[in-house]
Amino acid sequence: MKSFYISSLVQGLAEELISPFIPLYALSLGATKALIGLVSSLPNVAGLLSQALWGSVAEIVKKKKFLVIIGGIIWSLFWIPISFVKEPYALIILLTLQSILSSVTVPAWTIMFIELSPKYKRGEISGNLNTASGIGYFVGNILGGLILRQFGFGYFIFYMICFLGIISKLVFIPVKEPVIPTTQSFKEVLRSTFSFEIAKNRRLMNLIGVIAFLNFSVNIAGPFFSVYTVEKLGGNIMDVAIISAIGFISAIIFYRSWGTLVDYLGTRTVMLSCIIPISFYPFVYAISNNLIWVYLYAFIGQAAWAGFNTALFVYLSHILPHEKGSSSIAMYNMLTGLSSAIAPFVGGIIAEFAGIWFVFILSTILRLLSMRFLEKVEEKVGLRPKGVTKVGPEPFGLISRVQTFISTYSLLIEKTLELSNYLKKRRRST
Repeated sequence: MKSFYISSLVQGLAEELISPFIPLYALSLGATKALIGLVSSLPNVAGLLSQALWGSVAEIVKKKKFLVIIGGIIWSLFWIPISFVKEPYALIILLTLQSILSSVTVPAWTIMFIELSPKYKRGEISGNLNTASGIGYFVGNILGGLILRQFGFGYFIFYMICFLGIISKLVFIPVKEPVIPTTQSFKEVLRSTFSFEIAKNRRLMNLIGVIAFLNFSVNIAGPFFSVYTVEKLGGNIMDVAIISAIGFISAIIFYRSWGTLVDYLGTRTVMLSCIIPISFYPFVYAISNNLIWVYLYAFIGQAAWAGFNTALFVYLSHILPHEKGSSSIAMYNMLTGLSSAIAPFVGGIIAEFAGIWFVFILSTILRLLSMRFLEKVEEKVGLRPKGVTKVGPEPFGLISRVQTFISTYSLLIEKTLELSNYLKKRRRST
């Protein structure tokens, strides 16, 4: 998995040099709040729709790594023309084309990872992979904030992103992957993909419904955190970088422990425990009168996202069909991602009339509602968290939810301390 770790580290660095600041880049080009929402929505919609095609391509290509490399190079080269745009519509067009062409990477990378990682420790490996990404995100975010504060959106940072993006995919060249022959033609695979055979997989369809709702709940507010920080909380571009950096530090600290807990407790328990702090993330922004509260909750919220994303990826890898895995991934990404892509535009329209504060409250309510849907996810349960006992009738299952939440996070802290002590002993012995 060495190539995956290196690629995730460098790709994370490249992405985070610019990703948190794209809404501010659009704002500097004169974009309205609705256009800022469209900057996030349209590229995502286009990329997700194109994944249905790319998933079918990945089904008939023997070496998935070549698709990963090609998609990464395309993503990287697009930052050069993006650096020359002078108005928001040109930015939206280029980001949309970039998303369509570079999406070839997504289904190919996912299937390649699943084929090369052992199922029994996939949670641990995913945690390590996310830790590598988190380190790249952290460094990229701080570096991007410093560069932009000093020089603004100059050409240099875009060329730097291009170079790092290409390097992050070239590391896959020496990877040896199993060759899985296919007897179907591209036309047959494409027809199979668009016949929605994925609908026969009940667990996968249930997950798609849950994640689509959650994605809408989250992304309706997504593009406006950085804008709200600058316009309402008195922050600047460096504060946006620091908030993201705090979150990345938190994720880096807990990713590996979450990975182990996913294998130990099961994915559903971890996801349910993580959704609670995730739900209150926009609420903290809405009620804060000082950036210090946002700084503090960034640590808590991103720790929860680290666990949720690790558990979600492992659960998805378990329920994917062995055959047509690439096209199933593409359809999953498309169906769940469409809500993510539409939500920022909807949020932008609401923000124009009711304000960003109202969008944050709405996002909080919808996130809390997603908890009810998440409970319907089916899984062979792992070990039950310590201290969770039946106490008889309870309103909305509140007591057992609180027990599970406390028990899971107690185990997380315990595991993190164990890992920290282990690493200290290793350093002393060397």
